[in-house]
Parts: sequence; structure tokens; C-alpha cells
Amino acid sequence: MNFIEEKTPKGFLIKILFDKWQFLAFDRRGKSIYVDKDGRSLLHEVPVLIFVGMSFDIKKEYDRDYVLLKIRDGNIVVPYVDLKINKTKYIFLETDKELDALPVRMMLVGDVAQLVREIDINVHPDYVIVDDAITPNDVIIIKNRYKVDEIIYCELANNVFLTERLQIPDTDQVMNINMMSSNPVFLARIHLRSMDLSKINQLLLDFEITALDTEYILNFIEKLLETSAEDPTVQKNRAMLEDLLNSFKFYHGLLQKDEAAIKAMIESITDVKKLTPYRTLVSKVKAMYPGAEEQKIYTVYENIVYDKLEELKSGIRVQ
Repeated sequence: MNFIEEKTPKGFLIKILFDKWQFLAFDRRGKSIYVDKDGRSLLHEVPVLIFVGMSFDIKKEYDRDYVLLKIRDGNIVVPYVDLKINKTKYIFLETDKELDALPVRMMLVGDVAQLVREIDINVHPDYVIVDDAITPNDVIIIKNRYKVDEIIYCELANNVFLTERLQIPDTDQVMNINMMSSNPVFLARIHLRSMDLSKINQLLLDFEITALDTEYILNFIEKLLETSAEDPTVQKNRAMLEDLLNSFKFYHGLLQKDEAAIKAMIESITDVKKLTPYRTLVSKVKAMYPGAEEQKIYTVYENIVYDKLEELKSGIRVQ
């Protein structure tokens, strides 16, 4: 049998056609529910959700390739098990379906290698849900291979498993997720792809980024400036990209306590406005290291910045 009928709790009839994974829907009076407002299409597509990561489990009947998920207040309620704490949690996905339940194909793989190996390239998931073990490169692989428009990123932050939806269509627009994620390298890559440079700058304030992670982010910016120099978008944002590069270099120098590099970068500043981020970064890194010895070192750096600021304000070169 190439179809099956399901009845929802509110009495809607759903006829699932397995050949093309579509379904017909009828209300309690037997009237067809159309896909579009113009009433031209009766065949609804069965949504596909793929979970990628070792943090998840999903509950479904093993003799069925789909589950019937509830719709509540215009949202599909997607349950999953957070294996870190063995607790069922939920993701809410907006829908315009005039139903109280919806058939959904839900799949689970442990990592991207298993995803590529086990799930056909012709499957076009509506959503891919990933955990915090998935790298920026993994995200690119998922997007390019499966043409997915939206990735839902889940992670453990402050002992709470959070979810955030990353809008990644062809225009590469991305939601502001800095306050929801604990992976600055991942965020920098995503924001750089969408050229949302103010959010990359905000990473320096929102996170205590390690020296190694800072090197990754520096590499992303440097490669973009080198390999896409003729790109109109890069040309338009070149000045801010270079400012970002300098800020991350300065931050890296602070973490490494590289006084020579710090002095050289401060000395090269000729605009008071461009010195302001350096003052902020010195204060931020100083707060990260409360030890007496580190406090002395970063106070020296604060004084160097202050002297340069006074020099620029007065127009007198400090010897």
C-alpha cells in the first residue's frame, strides 16, 4: 500500500502518499485543505527534519518513516531528547497549515560523515538541527550538499541546552545569535559570510575568546581580504574589515602579552576614534586576568593607550 490515512485529534483526515512524500488534508466536513490561498494545489509536502549530533535522540515508531507532530498556536511542536540531561525538550517551527497535527519525516545521525553516508543528496530537508559539536565547515557542507535554507543550532551554555535558528538562505542572512552561542569561531564564520561585521566586532565584547580561537578568526578575515579583494561587497566593507582585523590583532597581542606589538599598533593610530576600541579591549582583557602580576602588566598597557590618547587630543607628540 502506497498511502496511509491518519486522523488528527481534532478530526482532520490526512492521507499520506509515500511515493513522493506528499499528503492530502481534509477538514471534519470532508472539504479539501489547499496548500495555497488561491486553491490551486491540494498536495502538501511532508516536511523533513534532520538532527545531526550526539546530543540528541528522537522518539518515533520504528515501523514508520514519519511521525505525526502537534501544531499549537501556529507552530509545529518538535520534541527531542537532550541526552546530556536525559530530558525531553521542544523546538517550535512556524507553519501556516490549517491543521492541529502534521506528518513529518524525522531523521537522526551522529555527525556529518554519517549524514553524507546515509542520507541521499536528493533529500532536501526543511530544517537541520545541529548540536555544538558541529563545526563551521560542517555547516557549509550541510548547506551546500542538501540545499537547506535553515539550520537550527543547539548548544550547551551555562548548563542550559539552548536553540537558535540560523537563517542561511542564498543571501546568507543570519540572525543575531551572539548572546545564544558559546562558540565565537562558529559565529565569526557565520557573521562574516553574511557580512554582518558589527556582530563580529561585538564578539570581542561578548566572549573571552582564547588566543587560538582569535587566530582562527584572524585567518577568516585575512583570507577574505586576500581572496575576495575584487568582490564589490568586500570592497564596500574593506575599511571596516581592516579595522576588525586590527582589533583582533590587538586583542591577540594583549592575550600574548606582546608589548612590542601592542606599542607598535598603538603608535600607528592617528585618529582618536580608532584608539577607543583599543582602550576598551585593554580594560576587557585586564578584567579577564585578576592576578596581581597580570594587573600590573595590563595597567602598563592602559597607560600607553592613555598617553597616546592625550597626544592625539593635544596634537603634541609624546617622546
